[in-house]
Amino acid sequence: IFNAVISITNVEDAAKSTKLLAATTLRNVLGTKTLHEILAERDKIDTVIQTSLDEATDPWGVKVERVEVKDVRLPVALQKAMAAEAEASRDARAKIIAA
Repeated sequence: IFNAVISITNVEDAAKSTKLLAATTLRNVLGTKTLHEILAERDKIDTVIQTSLDEATDPWGVKVERVEVKDVRLPVALQKAMAAEAEASRDARAKIIAA
């Protein structure tokens, strides 16, 4: 918090609001990326999220200095879908080779 007066007067709970905004921003940014981009471009994603959060929290008297995406966990349904797609791709290649 770089300005406590602004933080107290402009937002009810700066820490909670910043955390909720971070989660929303993370979902929005990652929703525009492919899995490969997410895994390969973490530094760029971190910078985009940090810049967005810092701009949004400035009126609250909050400065976001650093953001880091530590881990990427896929939902089980998505993992199963990706595994099925990979298996179908292998089967297709095997059929081509066998032909």
